[in-house]
Amino acid sequence: MRALGVDPGLSATGYGIVEGAGTAFRLVAKGTIRTKPGDPLPRRLRAIFAALERVVEEHDPQVVAVEEVFLAKNVSAAMLTAQVAGVVALLADGREFLSFSPRQVKKFICGYGDAPKVQVLGMVEHLLGTGGLVSDHAADALALAVCALLSRR
Repeated sequence: MRALGVDPGLSATGYGIVEGAGTAFRLVAKGTIRTKPGDPLPRRLRAIFAALERVVEEHDPQVVAVEEVFLAKNVSAAMLTAQVAGVVALLADGREFLSFSPRQVKKFICGYGDAPKVQVLGMVEHLLGTGGLVSDHAADALALAVCALLSRR
C-alpha cells in the first residue's frame, strides 16, 4: 500500500510517498513544491496541482492524506492554505482521502498528542528506517503518509 502525505502551504507544499506492508514502512519519495509570492493565486495553485499530479502519476498512491487547516492568528493565511488543501482533495479523486489534525499526527506517530516536533521527526525516521530528515514541509508530509497507513490497520 502506498500513501501520499501532503503538508499544504501556498509558498511551500511538502509531499511524501511512503509504502507500507504490515509494520514495515519505506520512504519512496519526498519533496517540497515552492511557488513565487508575486505570482497570481491561480498560477500558484496550478503549479502545486501540476507538481502533485506528477507525483501521483509516478507513484500511484492508494491513499492521500493532508494536514487539516487550523485557524491560528492569521485568517488570511489559513484560507490560502485551505485552498491548497482543496487542490490536494481534487487530486485524490478516486482514491481514499484522509485528513489529520497536527494533534492526531502526533498521537499516531508518538502515541501522545502533545509530543514535540523533534520527537515526531525522530519517530518518523525510526519507522522509515532512515536518518537525516530535517524538520520541514516534506518531513511533515512523510508523517502524514505514515499516519494514513497506520490508520488503515
